[in-house]
Amino acid sequence: MQQALTAPIFRSVVLGGLVLSLGAVHVGTTSSNSVTRRLVLHAVEEPNAIYLSAWDEGDVKVTFDAAELHPLTFEMRASVYDGCRWLGTETLVPIDDRSYAYDYSETILSCNKGAVPLRKTPRTGIVTVED
Repeated sequence: MQQALTAPIFRSVVLGGLVLSLGAVHVGTTSSNSVTRRLVLHAVEEPNAIYLSAWDEGDVKVTFDAAELHPLTFEMRASVYDGCRWLGTETLVPIDDRSYAYDYSETILSCNKGAVPLRKTPRTGIVTVED
């Protein structure tokens, strides 16, 4: 069976994309009602798998224009040692005023001729909103 993407490769090939996706994400326009919150991901990680994730370096900070949560999407692209270019998509849908339902999926965007894509590693979970 094909192996999932492995962690050491991820750090070396997607550092540029990761840096762009991390940091504060602004939702809507900034106003005097803006508040920055820390988003904490609670999801099972498959051993030896890579997730093209905004949470790769820890919790994510998001600036909200109001107290109300809005749906969020994070996308990360990377070329991986399997010879393919991947897109990781993280979708957050509000459950209540302090948490999101989390869904992660991967799409193969393209592959070099003769490449054998690795196994996809989708997952679900919860993201909590911390002060």
